[in-house]
Amino acid sequence: MLRQEFVIEQLQAMGIKRTDTVLIHSAMKQIGPVEGGAEALLDSLMDYFSEGLLCFPTLSWETATANPRVYDVANTPSIVGILPELFRKRPGVIRSHNPTHSMAAFGKDAASFTADDLASGTPCGPLSTWHKLVDRDAWILMAGCGLTTCTFLHGVEEWCEIPGRIGPPLAFTLVKPDGSRETIHSAQHAAMPSVNYWKIEAGLKQAGLMKVLPLGHADTQVMKARDLYAYTAGCLHMNPGLFDPQGLDKVSADTLSF
Repeated sequence: MLRQEFVIEQLQAMGIKRTDTVLIHSAMKQIGPVEGGAEALLDSLMDYFSEGLLCFPTLSWETATANPRVYDVANTPSIVGILPELFRKRPGVIRSHNPTHSMAAFGKDAASFTADDLASGTPCGPLSTWHKLVDRDAWILMAGCGLTTCTFLHGVEEWCEIPGRIGPPLAFTLVKPDGSRETIHSAQHAAMPSVNYWKIEAGLKQAGLMKVLPLGHADTQVMKARDLYAYTAGCLHMNPGLFDPQGLDKVSADTLSF
């Protein structure tokens, strides 16, 4: 059984400070049992990052295929694990309004951080929380899950304008936390390229831009958003089809360094 304090000590050993911004993708089963369970772990994380910004992905891409397409900010469940689902319901946590690729944040400027998620009209546009991770030089932790589940990389492909990633806009009914409703429009993106995001792992490690360290019992990929963006954009500049399911590796990602 892991002590909550031990997990915080692990974050400190990674070099992550209380005032930093961090996005955590998580597999609680890999992190392992923590004293007090998942809720107690969130207590500790929220206390540690009370002067910074703690973020979890709260994705709900199934809304895009629902009939009708309704995104209820307060009630549509996240489908990416127990920690994000528990986190989004907590007092003080603010969930963004993107109907498929929302992010939930806790910290002193969580409201402004999540405010523009609809402005780009795409899942991870340049005004979204995903791009704001770059602006803030945030940490990205993949705790017990690899780059194939890293939503940020969908954003990098979008920002690099890789063909075939963004579909036409769809109409959704947005139900705001106060119960009011409005019609919004947001595009889908192609999910399949993520199965090949592992292709840049070796290169990131070789360049010193990714470390694998423990969070609880989970092997955790630890990166900075700016580094991950720059490295991946460089790979895609040399081979835009690198992540295509049928793409040819014209350039090997593990030979690049930035």
